[in-house]
Amino acid sequence: MNSDLMANPFLNLKKDNPILIGDLASLGISFVPGNLPHREKEIEQLTSLLGSLMRGTRPSNIMLYGKTGTGKTSTARYVTSMLLEASGDKNCVAYINCQIFDSPYSILVSIVQSLQAEGEQIPPLGWPLDRIYSELLKRLKLMNKNVIIILDEIDKLTEKNGGDSLYVILKICEDSPSPYVSIIGITNNTNFVQDLDSRVSSRLGQENVIFNPYNASQLRDILKFRTQGIVKDQALEDSAINLCAAIGAQEHGDARKALDLMRISIDIAIRENLDKVTEAEVNKAREKLETDLLKESVNGLPLHSKIVLLSTVVTQEMDKRPMFSGEIYENYRNICSELGFVPLTSRRVSDIVSDLDDNGLIITKIKSMGRHGRTRLIQVPENNGRIKQYILEDESLESFRGTGMGKQARFSPFDGPQDESPDGDPSSKDDIDDVFDAKPDGS
Repeated sequence: MNSDLMANPFLNLKKDNPILIGDLASLGISFVPGNLPHREKEIEQLTSLLGSLMRGTRPSNIMLYGKTGTGKTSTARYVTSMLLEASGDKNCVAYINCQIFDSPYSILVSIVQSLQAEGEQIPPLGWPLDRIYSELLKRLKLMNKNVIIILDEIDKLTEKNGGDSLYVILKICEDSPSPYVSIIGITNNTNFVQDLDSRVSSRLGQENVIFNPYNASQLRDILKFRTQGIVKDQALEDSAINLCAAIGAQEHGDARKALDLMRISIDIAIRENLDKVTEAEVNKAREKLETDLLKESVNGLPLHSKIVLLSTVVTQEMDKRPMFSGEIYENYRNICSELGFVPLTSRRVSDIVSDLDDNGLIITKIKSMGRHGRTRLIQVPENNGRIKQYILEDESLESFRGTGMGKQARFSPFDGPQDESPDGDPSSKDDIDDVFDAKPDGS
């Protein structure tokens, strides 16, 4: 046995490098810069809508719409930070990511924690919903501040609980004993409000701010601004910046994609001890990022979304032509049967197919079938082999062997049941109803 100890490899790494002079974390998605180039109009709109708080009146609820990476979240956090700076301790902001907190209980607990209001620690589970609601109202009264609740990815609230979670939050806006409570909702679903049931949409009463995608020129300006003070002068070739901007523009004007590419390109140049970031590093970063993003996108899907995506992959493996929704649904049911899961209804699966299309994991196209009406044709991108590999990394699906898979004749659309209710968790309607009568203690 060799008794020699392995030398610490970190001691051989250079502490300095010829490129970096700042913190690469400032290119990350959570960083809010001191300026947002090409979002001046949206900043002005949001400032105008929230300006009523400076005049002592209630602001409207606000909805921010735009594709991923168009600066919605950064703008909301930027403007609200300026509001807090200008108004002192009269206002406070609670930021909630609805991808993570999507139930009425978790939303209320998260709001309390975000506000850092004084009082007993609320457990993540265990309290009745009406007790948490009453406790939140009591703390809002003690704080005596205007509260802005930022609901990032607000559409995720309705995917799991219908309108219940959002309804509870809107009830807070109505019932709060603090001066004013209003929400800023952020979504890339332009039909979000139209899809809400009337009891929720009628209370929302929102004003809208639309974020259009960035073009390549705008993304180039953003990259130049954001890299100032991070890398040394002349360490970034213009061609590298232009390529990052062009790739981001191809992805629906996605500034997040462009910034991630630039950050990884700089990191690659540092690891390889280069004195410049060139197109070569950007291409390496693109290959790495696209692989990582695809895996992250697939791994982050709920179980039944993974099964629907797996159904599209295995159906396309049997026949390369575009698929009908009915084929996807039939093989989705076959997979559920093989693995012992209870399948969702065709309507719910249709919604999942739309979500997968929005996320770029599949491609859908509406086709006229003449007297049979219209149907949706579905394809999987060329990287379907990697998609299948990532899906089967889920331990709930790793035993899939593809028994019972079939294919339909592709001349008539699937005519499955359309009037069933989606399966899912039991309704929390009784708990939601309890909230309606909740009052803060001592009120």
